[in-house]
Formats: sequence, C-alpha cells, structure tokens
Amino acid sequence: MVVLRWDDSYPSPVSLRHEVNAMSESIVEVLLDRIPPSEIAGIYGKGSAGKIWDSPVDYVPEISDIDVHLLFKDDAGAERHLGTVEAALEVQSRIEVAYRDRVPSPIHTPRPQLVLLNKLLQDPSYSPSPKQTVTTLHGEEYPDEAYDEQRERDLAAAALLDQSSVLEWFPLHVVDKPGPYLMSSLRALTWRVSPTAPRVLLLKRVSAKEAWSLNRTKAIALLEEMGEAQLANEYARFYLSAWEYFLSGYADSGSARNAITASIAVIEAGAEVARKAQESV
Repeated sequence: MVVLRWDDSYPSPVSLRHEVNAMSESIVEVLLDRIPPSEIAGIYGKGSAGKIWDSPVDYVPEISDIDVHLLFKDDAGAERHLGTVEAALEVQSRIEVAYRDRVPSPIHTPRPQLVLLNKLLQDPSYSPSPKQTVTTLHGEEYPDEAYDEQRERDLAAAALLDQSSVLEWFPLHVVDKPGPYLMSSLRALTWRVSPTAPRVLLLKRVSAKEAWSLNRTKAIALLEEMGEAQLANEYARFYLSAWEYFLSGYADSGSARNAITASIAVIEAGAEVARKAQESV
C-alpha cells in the first residue's frame, strides 16, 4: 500500500496554494485588461491545481499545470486578440510581472496552461470537467456536465492505447538530455501520465464524474482497492520522484530518471488495461 502524506520535507501546501492562486489571478487580471471583458464569456480554473491536495502527489511544482480555460463569446476572438506573436508576448510578459508583484520571493513559479475553450468544444473527443472541479474566475458559470458512460470508457481505452506510442520515439528523445534538460522529457510525459489513473478507473466501471473528480491521492487508493496496486505504486512514484527533482533544484538527475521510468511503467500498465477491456467486449 502506498503511504502518502505531506511532511516537513516538502514546502507548505498553504504557501504553494497561495502561489498557484496568485498565478491564476495574474492571468485573469492581464486577460481582462488586454481583452474587452464584453468579448469574454468566461475564464475557468481547472485541473489538479484546483483540487484538494491530500498529499504531495496531488500537486508537484512546475510539473503540475495551472489550467486556465478561456471562452470567447465569438470564436474569432482568439485570433483577434491573441493571434500574433507580439500580442502573445505582451500578455506573457505582463502575466510574469503581475505574478512577481503578488509573490516577490516565490517558492516556485506555477506553470500556467492557457487553453482556448472555443477550440476545445469543437473537438468531438472532448469531455467537460465535472462542474465541482472547476472554478469560475470570470463570467458565466461553467456548464453542468452530462456524460455518456460508454462513450467515456471508449474514449479512455482509445487514449490509453494511443499514449503507448510514446514508447516508440521516447528513447531517442531522452538519450541526449543531461541534468536539468531532463525537465523537457518529463514535460513530454506528464500530460500522458496524469489522465492514466482516471482513464483506468473508467474502464473499471467508475463513473465519469467520480473518475474525473478524484485527486491523485484518492485515485491511487481506489486503484489499489480495484486490484491495480502496481499501477498505483508507479503512478505515485512518478509524482514523488518529480518532487525530489524539483527540491534538488533540478540537479538530481537520478530522481528525474526515476520519474521517467515510473511514467513508462504507468503508460504500459494503462495500455494493458485498455487491451484487456477491449478483448472482453
């Protein structure tokens, strides 16, 4: 059984949460100043950064994303206001300044990911997040979700199998990344590892709303209960090793390698669950 808890070897989660909130506030401040508010339908905070953190796996500085989804009232709004390099860099620089004004001496710089929700809503494979996991930062309330459970399981299986293609090209991607450059390799894996747990839980017949609402600590516990102890262990090892890499100032490349080997094990285990699910149909 994986034992997970915050202790004194990690920075205070309260301090980290303050910095995460400061980054979200900075993004909203700059967007609303750069874009006429009348053209924005909503700005939403999503993902692991906004969930309850029961243990260190729930948030890893500079590995976990600060997901901010921007919804324009007009689909052309993104091109109009953010469609040039100059406009994008102006927003980027102002967010950087706004964050430093709020947190002059940060423990970390949260890694934001601005997503255009207009484009995402046009993707037939997109599923909305459970409303309870979304924070409305500006504008209209995030809509209630409605899940087709079979569709969610089919999408989960397809994604788990597709993600396993990383094993074909990743060796040559990582072979020439000494020391701190291993961060780019971790970034290439993080967005593949993170949804593996909820996708496997979907294939284990956990409802979509529950699977996508759980933080990683609870997802790991549920995976163990459902007989996926090895996957749970490797999933936890990825995030705990990434924490060690961060705490070393990215000097401990051994921790990065541990995170990478754990991530590969997670991806392989997820693909195996998907294959078995498809064979059983």
